[in-house]
Amino acid sequence: QRIETCETRLADLERHSRRWNLRLRGVSEKEEENIRDEVIHICEQTYPDGKGKFSFAMDSVHRLGKKQNHIGSKSVPHAVIVQFTSRIVRDAVWKAAKSSAYLKDNGLWFMEDLTPLDGERQKKLWPMVEKAHAAGKAAYYINGIEIRLPA
Repeated sequence: QRIETCETRLADLERHSRRWNLRLRGVSEKEEENIRDEVIHICEQTYPDGKGKFSFAMDSVHRLGKKQNHIGSKSVPHAVIVQFTSRIVRDAVWKAAKSSAYLKDNGLWFMEDLTPLDGERQKKLWPMVEKAHAAGKAAYYINGIEIRLPA
């Protein structure tokens, strides 16, 4: 039981630290890229009220995974992880991203930085949430738990 308690505590700590992050998908990779400046530009287009704040509100910005060696092939660009220093700015970007025409028009999207366990839970629950939405019901999940609101 003590090991289980430690594993639960570790998962909670990892989940808490990831709340400062967002993942950005769809940003094409270039040989000599300044990914931080590119992400700042994307965030300014997504959340214009934050212009001028992003250079201070982002702690680290980098690509995930190994650098791609495929030149000329159609490979999916690696995601970018953005660690914010301000949860207020991070949450504002996340909220604005859900309805951003700029992101949609450019094939970009933000995702939460979920733990592997939470990612698996989301994959399992998402079809049920979509089914509820299709039926006109309000449904979503929090920490891997499906929530359905009465219609």
